[in-house]
Amino acid sequence: MKRIFIAICALGLVAALISPALAEVQNIKVGGSIDIRGFSRKNYTTANAGGSRAFTAALFSEQDGRDWYNMITKVGIEADLTDNVIASMILCNEQDINTGASTNNVQIYESALTLKELLYSPLTVKVGKMPIQVADGLVIGNGVLTNTNGVIAGDYQADNSFFTVHGILDYDPLTLLIGTAKLMDQTQAANDDIDVYLIDAIYKMEDRNAVLDAYLTSAHYSTPGGTSTGTGPSNVSTAALDVYVLAATLNFEPLEKLAAKVGVGYQFGDYQKQIAAGGVNRDLKATAFDLALNYAFEKEYSPKVGLKYVYRSGEDVVGTTTGDYKGWLGLYESQKNGLIYDPNTNTNSFALSGSLMPLDRLSVALDIWFYQLAKKQTAVAGSTSDKRDAGSEIDLILKYAYTEDVTMGFSIGWFSPGDYYVGGMDKAASQVMAEVGVKF
Repeated sequence: MKRIFIAICALGLVAALISPALAEVQNIKVGGSIDIRGFSRKNYTTANAGGSRAFTAALFSEQDGRDWYNMITKVGIEADLTDNVIASMILCNEQDINTGASTNNVQIYESALTLKELLYSPLTVKVGKMPIQVADGLVIGNGVLTNTNGVIAGDYQADNSFFTVHGILDYDPLTLLIGTAKLMDQTQAANDDIDVYLIDAIYKMEDRNAVLDAYLTSAHYSTPGGTSTGTGPSNVSTAALDVYVLAATLNFEPLEKLAAKVGVGYQFGDYQKQIAAGGVNRDLKATAFDLALNYAFEKEYSPKVGLKYVYRSGEDVVGTTTGDYKGWLGLYESQKNGLIYDPNTNTNSFALSGSLMPLDRLSVALDIWFYQLAKKQTAVAGSTSDKRDAGSEIDLILKYAYTEDVTMGFSIGWFSPGDYYVGGMDKAASQVMAEVGVKF
């Protein structure tokens, strides 16, 4: 599979090189954004970002409240050239105000080249660093595995881009995306890489406004012991690993005003490989399931109600060193299932939601989450082995469109740990966040 992707990418680059290089600037767009957030948190912290965030028992111990400000500034340029060529670049500075960390770092958030109608009209090729999300972000959505800017709220980190080469084939109503992404390449050595390969098929149907998104991804870890994260395969492996995900998401409207989503995923491949004598090899066999229903009433204030169910399989027993590994690996996901707790493995959870617009341009949403473990766990620090109740969470989110370009927001999240957490590690956690942003 890897060789096929390399051949496809090489073919695209060769085609670009042999095409006439007569592109001229036709139009330049300059824009940007400023987002300022104020946080207040108590009794919990986060580690890393995106799919690599960590939530453990110790994070809900007694901790002093902390408040701080965060600012994200982006400036972007997009140049439309002749021969259907687009070049785009976004520079980003992200910082917590007056926290002592470096505040002058400007990073390349996006730097990409788009070649439309390359070789023939249905084909578009994109090369460079850019955000990319497959389906609902179950597997591919956040390409940053660590908190690169050292911000306090790593789960809100701005940079989520991948370095990717991919082609898009538009055969309306079918769209195919085939490509690869580089997640890590620490040194010139060939054994420290994390590479992702993907095939994504999107089919739009007129009946019930249905959209089916089916995809296959492969993540290759050259040296897992040196490069894997808490959401990847075993870091005690001594040989390269391949993690595959076969998944599909269906969005449709079974009834008028009723929107539904069904998603399924199956992970397989390698979890652990040890080539030394007496080493242990473990296969990966994990599953995921998502269900969401949202109904919009034709009433004053545009009320909506919803139900969401999230399942991610869990490892049978924490600390097991043999047999198949059955815990879902978060990999590079970008889903959001709660402002605070938001688990991405070993969860059997559901939420009730509601929203309305009491004023013009003001939306108010309420989510109530109930979290259960999919599998009981062995006793670890701060938890019990015979309980599945992970806790519950209430999230209140307000959004106000001040103008077409300026938005304001306010949210409150409150998480109450369940019986799974024992005394001293079961403190209620809270977050209050206010934000204002402008796009230009």
